[in-house]
Amino acid sequence: MWSIIGLALIVGITIAIWQSVNSAKEKKQIMNEENAIALSKMFHVEGLPIAEKTACTILLKQDRILVKAGGAEFNVAINQITAAEVKTDVEIANIVSSSAVKGIAGGLLFGPIGLVVGSRAKNKEKKTYNYYFILNYINSEGNLSSLLFDSGSNHFSAMQIKNKLDPLLQNNGVRQVNL
Repeated sequence: MWSIIGLALIVGITIAIWQSVNSAKEKKQIMNEENAIALSKMFHVEGLPIAEKTACTILLKQDRILVKAGGAEFNVAINQITAAEVKTDVEIANIVSSSAVKGIAGGLLFGPIGLVVGSRAKNKEKKTYNYYFILNYINSEGNLSSLLFDSGSNHFSAMQIKNKLDPLLQNNGVRQVNL
């Protein structure tokens, strides 16, 4: 009996390791083909003309961020980007104390991104965190815009892009946005 359980455990661990190695190889191959600095897979929440929860492949290149999703490709040049952040739904909800006004106050504090995340966060004591990658940029019309991606409970995916992007943004400086 114990030998069957032990064998099943070994087979399960072997399969998990094999899948992880294959996933890492696939990621490295895509990054080489795309000449990318970093690659993450997240879900679209807000900011692109595609459905919410669409799976996205986000590639950081030397000159731009490329988002592949829903059969389309979206580019944001590095010089358009004003900021990149990783926030949890709980962090945003902690700023807003009343559940009745979470969505509205989130919208006032963080724009459309805060409206979406603020209305989703249940309360401050939430034990599981959802991580969001937030990208602020100046759109083609000269207006400040945001993209929001859900990294789920895995902060590594969102932080990987942010950490590789931050040094590229140092030369962008502060942008004046007239309201």
